[in-house]
Amino acid sequence: MLTNPNLPSQYFLKLVAISIGDERLALSPIVFSAGGTMLDSGTVISRLPPTAYSALRSIFQQHMTNYPMALSLSLLDTCYVFTNYQKVNVPAIAIIFDDGVTANLDFMGILYMAKKSQTCLAFAGNNAASDIVIIDNVQQRGFNVVYDVGNLKLGFGANGCR
Repeated sequence: MLTNPNLPSQYFLKLVAISIGDERLALSPIVFSAGGTMLDSGTVISRLPPTAYSALRSIFQQHMTNYPMALSLSLLDTCYVFTNYQKVNVPAIAIIFDDGVTANLDFMGILYMAKKSQTCLAFAGNNAASDIVIIDNVQQRGFNVVYDVGNLKLGFGANGCR
C-alpha cells in the first residue's frame, strides 16, 4: 500500500500491468504511475490512463467481434447487445500490481450490465495521463479486500460481494 499526502484517507497501490486473454498490454509500468493508482470502493467505473484504456479497449473489442455493439452509456464507450445470447464469452482480464499481486477479474468484474441490450466494458479512460488511476467497486466485487493499514499492505481474497 502506498500513501499520497494529498489524499491521506485513500488507499493507493502500484499498478504495473493489465492483461487481457493471454496478452499483457504492451505498455510500460510507468504509464500507470503518473497520478498513482487508487483503490476506491466508492467509484463505480475504473479509470485508466488514456493509452492504457485505448489498448485494453482495442484488444477487448477484438475478442468480442461475435456480439453486436450497443450505444455508449455515459462514459462507457464499449457496449454490447446480449439479448439473443444464452452464453457470452468474455476474455479474462487481470490487473497486476507490484510484487506480482494479481487480481483475476471474472465476468462481473469486467462488464457493467445496465441491461441485456446494453452491457459495457467496466473501464473508462481518464482525460489525461497524469490523472489518478482508479480501481473501482465493480472490479473489487469478486474479492474480499483486506486492508492492513498498520503494515501498509493490501490483499485480495476470493468470494467477495456479488
